Amino acid sequence: MAHGISAKLASILSADISEVERKRFPDNEMYLRVKEDLSGQDVIVIGNTKNDSDIIEYLLLLNAVREEDPKSLTAIIPYFGYARQHMKYHDGEPISSKVFTRAIGEYADRIISVELHNDQTVKYSKVPFNNIKILNPIYEHFKNKDIDYIISPDDGGYDRARNLADKLHVEAYYINKKRIDANTVQMNLPDINYKNKNVLLVDDIISTGGTIIRASQELKESGINQINVCAIHGVFAGNSDKKISGIVNNLVVTDTIESKYSKITTAGEIASALLNKIRA
Repeated sequence: MAHGISAKLASILSADISEVERKRFPDNEMYLRVKEDLSGQDVIVIGNTKNDSDIIEYLLLLNAVREEDPKSLTAIIPYFGYARQHMKYHDGEPISSKVFTRAIGEYADRIISVELHNDQTVKYSKVPFNNIKILNPIYEHFKNKDIDYIISPDDGGYDRARNLADKLHVEAYYINKKRIDANTVQMNLPDINYKNKNVLLVDDIISTGGTIIRASQELKESGINQINVCAIHGVFAGNSDKKISGIVNNLVVTDTIESKYSKITTAGEIASALLNKIRA
């Protein structure tokens, strides 16, 4: 669970954090119990759906809160796992983001998430669903850093790079990737001067890190001075964080998934979205 964001949100909102008892039955099934009386209260349930066990725990927790008859129940999911499968690509496939959005909406009055992989997930919800875009916290982190270019690792993330570049008053570019065959991807860096420059590679999610690693390796060969990498969600499958940090000068992610690289908090943006919703 996202304990770091929970504590920060509680501080911002002057809210209490409910104690939850957790244990396992002998057959390893999960048990939990909320220890506070939540009847008639405005309740926020915050957690991620990164792993299968996270999903089970989150759904059980949502139901446990709903059974206590709260005044309102808001589901906050900083990292919404399974959102990559937001549509059916082949016959016989599930639409996983639809499954979990609908399941969460069975209990929650509203849903707040951070930088979903695709906005299509929002459309599956039967309750209000706010997908927060994280820009200002990243800007605040890098505004006093010496950055010459913002680069997206693909064209799909160019808008994010351009919006950040506009705030930092630098140029934005994207890396052109072309699939040659099933096993080969050609990667062409923007045709700009890299010598003695500092770049910021920015992406929404680092999973295996393959694209970031390759982009960083090619940048190192261009005469670059410093490579900074920033992502919203640091999944870091297969210890890819170690591979990336061994190549780049600086690796930073937000706290949607807690790690030692979580130097940027999303709590303020989540709190603003939550308060705006309540006031509305």
